[in-house]
Amino acid sequence: MEDIRLGVIGGGAIAQIIHLPLLKKLSGVKVVALSEQDNQKLQILGRQHGIAKLYPTFDELLKDPEVDVVDICTTTDTHFDIALKALNAGKNVLIEKPPTMNHGECETLAKAAEEKHKVVLAAMNNRFRTDFMMLKSYLSDKQLGEVFYINAAWHKQEPSTKMHLNSKPQLRRGVMLDLGIVLVDLALWLLNFPKINGVNAAFFSRRFKKVEDTALVTMRTNAGAMIRLDASWGLQQPDESFRFEVYGTNGTATLNPLLLHHRVKDELVSLTPIQNSKFENVFKRSYETELANFVRFLTGVKSDVPTIAQMCQVMKIVDTAYTSANRGSAIKL
Repeated sequence: MEDIRLGVIGGGAIAQIIHLPLLKKLSGVKVVALSEQDNQKLQILGRQHGIAKLYPTFDELLKDPEVDVVDICTTTDTHFDIALKALNAGKNVLIEKPPTMNHGECETLAKAAEEKHKVVLAAMNNRFRTDFMMLKSYLSDKQLGEVFYINAAWHKQEPSTKMHLNSKPQLRRGVMLDLGIVLVDLALWLLNFPKINGVNAAFFSRRFKKVEDTALVTMRTNAGAMIRLDASWGLQQPDESFRFEVYGTNGTATLNPLLLHHRVKDELVSLTPIQNSKFENVFKRSYETELANFVRFLTGVKSDVPTIAQMCQVMKIVDTAYTSANRGSAIKL
């Protein structure tokens, strides 16, 4: 089978540090084109990664008949426009997270992908962390019984990516779209995307006045399970922290690190697997696994990847959280 011919759009940090180096190592795919507005950066990256076709605009790249798939590594506010044009140009699409600014854009991409018989995938790399994949396996085997409560938090001191704080008010979105979306995605994915019947959120702006820098969100599934998430750039703590807790009728799981306990009669027994990976390697390996799974999926191999249809469910929760926070009340779905 011939290699997938891929074009990368955007030469920023995520492309330089993650996508281009890792794609270069993968079998089954070849980066044949790159688009970047900064010509100096474009030329340097082209030489560094042996990419022959270099385009100053993404429109020129999309016209290239030798590009089968585009990998969008630009700022979030540009994702929708580029992805939609890529689908109309007959390309399959990978998009860095978050895939779109809102649920409406996500639905439009999903509809366009279906009409064009193309695939749109989102780069939610945390799903591909070794510890989360192990946790997913344990939950699928009902090792913890029925999950009734998830509690998760991600606190950083700065945004993951450059935020466009001076854009139009309707485009201003902060930590909920940066970190909160990851927690929502992980919770829904681990529970096999249950129906959510209610969302209640509170947002705070203490450090970044134009967008929320702390987001507190609770959700209830139709089956009665509760999901509580909080994400922040603004809490007064010295270090980054990430916590994910899953409580079931017959056991408990927590990260980081991954700890699993299962009740046998009247005693909790540890199911924690041996983990050799250092924490700092977990994220890098998640990107490697993510891109490898994307390539397999695009070559027809069945793989659990974040599809645009799944991301529409995630973005609906994100949008509802913004509505709830703005209204100051819970929203029924």
